Amino acid sequence: MMRLNRYIARCGVASRRDSDSLITAGRVAVNGIVCQKLGTTVAPGIDVVTVDGEMIELPRLLYYKCYKPRGMVTTLDDPQKRSSLADLLKERGIPKGVAPAGRLDADSEGLLVLTNDGDLLQRLTHPGGEVEKVYRVLIDRWPMESDLERLRAGVRCGDFTARALRVTRMGPQPQDNEHPQTGYWVEMAMGEGHKREIREMMGAIKYRVLRLVRTAHGPIRTDTLKPGEIVELEDWEIRSLLGD
Repeated sequence: MMRLNRYIARCGVASRRDSDSLITAGRVAVNGIVCQKLGTTVAPGIDVVTVDGEMIELPRLLYYKCYKPRGMVTTLDDPQKRSSLADLLKERGIPKGVAPAGRLDADSEGLLVLTNDGDLLQRLTHPGGEVEKVYRVLIDRWPMESDLERLRAGVRCGDFTARALRVTRMGPQPQDNEHPQTGYWVEMAMGEGHKREIREMMGAIKYRVLRLVRTAHGPIRTDTLKPGEIVELEDWEIRSLLGD
């Protein structure tokens, strides 16, 4: 069962607050009967809901994973007209209403979970949810164990303290044509997130981040995804995200 105002909002007709106004104004009917009672619940797929005489239905829920390339901003509306996720979604034919669960800054790359499932988006991005996200971080010098301990214990970054759930060394990166900068990789697992958190943490302990790649968000991983690639999640991935 679902509250009627939430159902109307999920159908994309109006916000929950505006949906309440539609209900009290007598513009909503359930199974042919005008409903003006707030708090009414409906059974999606069973009850027929109309607004101003037009039947509304929940959209099909869509779930994707995307490898955001470096240099692209994670926004669906960029007034500066930079290379953006919106451009990529349009280019790949992804339906409107699909949005990313969180962001990566323009200098970072890697995994974004995309969906039009509003409940899942809220759960994945809620500050208190602490859905684990995993990153590979290329830094400019060998990471001292004492510094890794500081990352695990918590580092003060401006007005907040950030800590890694896990952090381990991965080794050096050999220089190549695609990634000419050499350095040392560490893998960091983070819970509650802040903007540019890992860069702030590394800067606080005097390391420079050369590359930052998100490789996992909860149970979803980049695996063999290439920059700019978007694929639909498999059934087992969706179930694992939803906790089924």
